[in-house]
Amino acid sequence: MSTIENKDYQRYYIQSNLVYFGAIVMHVVLGFFFLWLNSMEAFWANLVVFGVAVYAVVLNRQYRYAFASLIYISTTTIVITFQIIIFGMEAGLFYYYINMAMLIIFTNWKNREKVIGIVLVALFAMSVHQFVYFQTPIYVLPRNLIHLWHHFNLILNMFAIGHSAYFFMKIADEAEERLIVQAKTDFVTGVKNRGALMMTLDHEIEHHLPLGGGIGVIMGDIDHFKKINDTYGHIAGDVVLARISQLLMECLRETDVIGRYGGEEFLMICHVRDLRTLETIAQRMRETIARQKFEFAGDTLSVTMSFGVVYIKYKDENITSEKVIDLVDQQLYSSKSNGRNMVTAIES
Repeated sequence: MSTIENKDYQRYYIQSNLVYFGAIVMHVVLGFFFLWLNSMEAFWANLVVFGVAVYAVVLNRQYRYAFASLIYISTTTIVITFQIIIFGMEAGLFYYYINMAMLIIFTNWKNREKVIGIVLVALFAMSVHQFVYFQTPIYVLPRNLIHLWHHFNLILNMFAIGHSAYFFMKIADEAEERLIVQAKTDFVTGVKNRGALMMTLDHEIEHHLPLGGGIGVIMGDIDHFKKINDTYGHIAGDVVLARISQLLMECLRETDVIGRYGGEEFLMICHVRDLRTLETIAQRMRETIARQKFEFAGDTLSVTMSFGVVYIKYKDENITSEKVIDLVDQQLYSSKSNGRNMVTAIES
């Protein structure tokens, strides 16, 4: 089972347990209520649903979510029907049919099973309505009591449905946020991907430079990275990429932005006031990487990085993110050409 599926099941486990525990508490209260009414038929029917709710919790702990929801929804629907026959339509028990339909939607059943379940509950509800509407209840309760019970059932079902809807809307929002983050994140390193980096750089050029603030851009490239992949494999290469991204982040401040531009290249966007500060950051990165040791297949490996640095001091109408990338790439190329493991910096 995938991680996402596991999370979905965990969420369903939490939500369904809330339903079952809520039902347990409610049926304890109703048990005393039916004893007070001296309605033993309703009491024993209520006790059955109480037992099923307890059993559903046990089934959930055994990861039998679908079966737990099936027996709970089926039993509750049957007992609701029985209690409507006893107390009539005015008790507000009819609302539980809607609640059961809502629970079916939120189960982990297959879509076809959900449709069948909702149709069966709807047929149950229509049949009971047709049969009971013109019948005199077995237990005729005082008007004030029947109205109070009706309001209790209405409020309880509104709360239950609202809570379930809120819970799954929250899940949907979290899933959407997760997808947005994934769309902007590099899978291997966990930092921003190229698309997110370019959006950030565009935003900085458009909004930060006009305010008089400079922008520092650093591009780093791992030296001889292809040799690592060829010698130790791509998994080892991914380990190097992930560790180096962490080391680069440790050299930056919270306001700075880092991402994987592509392959073994990283791009950093820094808010600094001068080229000297930016170059100091890049040198700290270079030294930190050079000190790091990697062990693969019994070998101890040192890795170095070359850096290109560009400080954009003022807003030029012709400055674009593409031109900034071209400038910093030229500086990186100079570092590579002049021996690697070095920093080349300019101010524009």
